[in-house]
Amino acid sequence: MVNPTKSGKTPKINSASDGKTVPVVPEKPKTAFSHCGKWVIVQLTPLGEREKNINLIVRSAHRILGKQLEVFIPAVSQKVRDESQTMFYMDGYVFVSHVEGIPYLKLSDTMYFSSVLIQTTTINGVRKRTFSLLSDNDIAPMKAGMQTLKLGSFKEGQSVKIVKGNFKNLQAKVSYIHEGGESAQVHVKLRSKPILIDFPVSYLKAIEE
Repeated sequence: MVNPTKSGKTPKINSASDGKTVPVVPEKPKTAFSHCGKWVIVQLTPLGEREKNINLIVRSAHRILGKQLEVFIPAVSQKVRDESQTMFYMDGYVFVSHVEGIPYLKLSDTMYFSSVLIQTTTINGVRKRTFSLLSDNDIAPMKAGMQTLKLGSFKEGQSVKIVKGNFKNLQAKVSYIHEGGESAQVHVKLRSKPILIDFPVSYLKAIEE
C-alpha cells in the first residue's frame, strides 16, 4: 500500500508568480458528521493535482458522496495579485473523514479523483476488502509540515536563494520578516540596481554559509 505520509517529494507549485501566502481554508460542512479519527485515502487525478481552487475539490467530493464530510487537503494556497496558486505539501492525495456506510468508491474515476485506496484483510478467516485508513496521528505530521511551508525559519541577514517565480535562482539576503512570518522582504542585487522585494517564505531556500 502506498504510504502518503512518507512522501519526501518537493512541494509542487501549480503556477509561478510572487505574492502573499494564505492558508487553504476548505468550506465548512453544512451538515455535521461525527469525525471518528480516521481518514479515507483518495488519490487525485492529474487534473486534481493541477487544480488551483481547493474548494472545487472539496465541493466535488461532497457532491459525489452526497454528504458534507470533512475533507483534508495537504496544501497551502497563495493569492498572487488576482491569481490563486496551490502548493501541495504532499503530491497526489486528499483525505476524507471516514464514516460507516458512505460509498467512498463512487469517488473513483471522476474528474478530480482517480481511486480510493483499498486493502485486503482477513477477519475470522474470511478475506475482506476494506478502506486503507489513516488516523488523526498519521495526519498530524502533514499539518505540521504545512505550517513549516507557510512560516519557514528564516532570520534577518540570512543568505537565501529564490526558488520560484520570476526571480528564480537569484541569491538574496533577508532584510525583514513580515508579521506572521509567512512572507519576507529580501535584498536582491540585479545588474541594473539592487532592489527590495517581498516573497512568500515558500519561495526561499537557505544557503549554507
